[in-house]
Amino acid sequence: MRLRPTPVLLAALAWFAWACSDSGPTEPETTDLEVLIVRGNDQFGEPGTLLPLPLEVRVQKLSDGAGREEVTVKWEILTGKGASLDQVTSKTDSMGSTSVRLTLGQELGEYRVEASVRGALTGPAEFRAQAILFPELSLVPDHPVRAGDTIRLEGRNLSPDPHENVVTFSGVRGRVISVSNTELQVEVPPCLPGRPVELRLQIGTLATPASGLLVLEGDSFLSLDVGMDSVMDAADGLACFRLPSAPQARYLVVPHTTGTVGGAVYEVSVAGLAQEGGAQAVPGNPIRIPSSDRPELTGSHFDPVDLQWAWDMELRAMEGKLLKEGAPGVTEPMAFRSPFDELLVQQVPEIGDRREFSVLNSEKQFDKVSARIQYITDHSLVYVDEDAPSDGFTSSDLEELATEFESPIHSTVTEAFGSESDIDGNGRVVILLTPAVNRLTPDGSASYIGGFFFGLDLMTDRTGSNGGEIFYAVVPDPTGVHGPPLSRSTLLYTLPSILAHEFEHMIHYNQRILVGGAEFQDALWLSEALAQMAEDLVGEAYRAMGRPEQAEQYQLGNWSRARRFLLEPSHVSVLATLAPGTLEERGAGWLLLKYLHGHDETGSLLNRLVASTRTGVGNVTEAVGRPWEGLMGDWAGALYLDGLEVPVRDDLSFSGLNLRYALSVFNGGFPLKPPLLGAISFLRSASLWSSAPDYYIITTPEAGGLALNVSGPGGRPPDPASGLRILVVRLN
Repeated sequence: MRLRPTPVLLAALAWFAWACSDSGPTEPETTDLEVLIVRGNDQFGEPGTLLPLPLEVRVQKLSDGAGREEVTVKWEILTGKGASLDQVTSKTDSMGSTSVRLTLGQELGEYRVEASVRGALTGPAEFRAQAILFPELSLVPDHPVRAGDTIRLEGRNLSPDPHENVVTFSGVRGRVISVSNTELQVEVPPCLPGRPVELRLQIGTLATPASGLLVLEGDSFLSLDVGMDSVMDAADGLACFRLPSAPQARYLVVPHTTGTVGGAVYEVSVAGLAQEGGAQAVPGNPIRIPSSDRPELTGSHFDPVDLQWAWDMELRAMEGKLLKEGAPGVTEPMAFRSPFDELLVQQVPEIGDRREFSVLNSEKQFDKVSARIQYITDHSLVYVDEDAPSDGFTSSDLEELATEFESPIHSTVTEAFGSESDIDGNGRVVILLTPAVNRLTPDGSASYIGGFFFGLDLMTDRTGSNGGEIFYAVVPDPTGVHGPPLSRSTLLYTLPSILAHEFEHMIHYNQRILVGGAEFQDALWLSEALAQMAEDLVGEAYRAMGRPEQAEQYQLGNWSRARRFLLEPSHVSVLATLAPGTLEERGAGWLLLKYLHGHDETGSLLNRLVASTRTGVGNVTEAVGRPWEGLMGDWAGALYLDGLEVPVRDDLSFSGLNLRYALSVFNGGFPLKPPLLGAISFLRSASLWSSAPDYYIITTPEAGGLALNVSGPGGRPPDPASGLRILVVRLN
């Protein structure tokens, strides 16, 4: 069902759209883009037929991996007489994805299609397809064969490439050892139990009718003690293993993608074969519908009431555009000054001093604000707008906010991430409380924008810059004169966590851009996860003080989003694929960083991440010193295993955290509940987003064991870009 956009949703999307354009819906700049294949490459079909899958690409920024909407992609047939496309140009959707359908010509052979974007920095994406005759099998062994044996098959219309001939035994792929014009040598999968199977030859989606074959049991088993695990690469579709029968034995099985193309979704089959007959189809999660028909945002992937977050993402995108126009010069942060430099520091203003500020408004212009300083600490200057309602924060409220920023916010966040800049030389962050921020929230919204940092203020030569480190925040407005009605008590509860979040963004900008000299920002998903970690760390500081109520106000949001992610993890990419992101994706990103931070023995991981000039996945893998594939598998396992009291290796747990207990404290129960399978044969078709896990609990039959296979649809190899792998852990 297609959802009707709400006014708040439309407002949030409109805000995010400014980040890409100065003047309405014009074609975005294409000088920082790359075109990547999502799916549909290397397909086969009969001459004159429509290929089964669309040819789909994603257009994303080369700098930070963010998908670009409304980019025109040109499609061109390079080779293949008589082929046709359903369109020759197409526009990318909110994830940066777009697709076309290809109908093959009447001639046999190769067809190539190119997808290009004018001005993109990388070359066009090229798809390959082949028009072939339907494969046939004329000879299949009529006698029993043993698992692991090599058998001979005869047929016609075979591919000369052994890898393109996919032979399956009730959905489990056997390895093709050699091929000629009419003959195949195939290894019977060693994992099969003794049972009748249906043998098929497939080239792409073209498959022969099933032929019966009796397989005798082999002796190949995956033997694991309780707590032991095994990880297999499923890229070739040959990831099959046999679990031995054992009383009350249970296994956690985690198929997971490790691909890094944001917005991609991959079809996966999970098959279990016991000694008895045919497999039972088990409902899986829905296969993704084509992007051209897909709702832009659905209720399970976007919460339209989180305007604070949508605004935050917009500002990061706007900063990226400003940096693209010309990065500011490297600035030395205050932490690196010598005592002699203090002579150059501006004089700290006094209580009551007046200053004018430029504050970004919802029209992408700047409001002029006059404010007076009301409170001063070692690291902050608190200004209040002269137009703020009279029944706003009291003097004690301002003291409370300033003191909380001083400690634990400033002390905790700088210790973890590094120092903020000090381009205005006053050694302090300005906290500006102004109704100009209240006015950012549209009428009738279910939530409000509470505050923000904008990197423009650290670009001293740009229009609208205030030339210093500034946090903008709402003021109490009980009667809703300037925006939604907001009470003092509400803001005293919510503003501190927003301040911690935005302070990390300020530090990140300094460490990465001003000090590190990076020419562009980090990937939005990682930037947001780092800011969420700042909230979490301040919460932990309060927890260490024995103040759990204050800790909760910083941590509850992260745990709530984590819960949303774990309700359906296979449909959530940690790479944040839907602009401007989803609550579930934010939960996934934060849980990944919390996992990595817990395993960081140096205590400097978060600082290395914000100071790096690398981006997204490359930033993480360099900082951690491990490949993405291994990180994804261990993290995916830890999401279920942590707190389960199974003696697994350290990397399969969250160090220093009982994830199950924490989720039960914050949300009342553990949300990840894998289906129980395996007492009989089963076949489950599912879809996994890029860099996403799925979960099953497998039991084995009383005798004969269970062959478990993870592959693409119908036993075919998965899409190479998926990076499909499988983790199996014995639970008892």
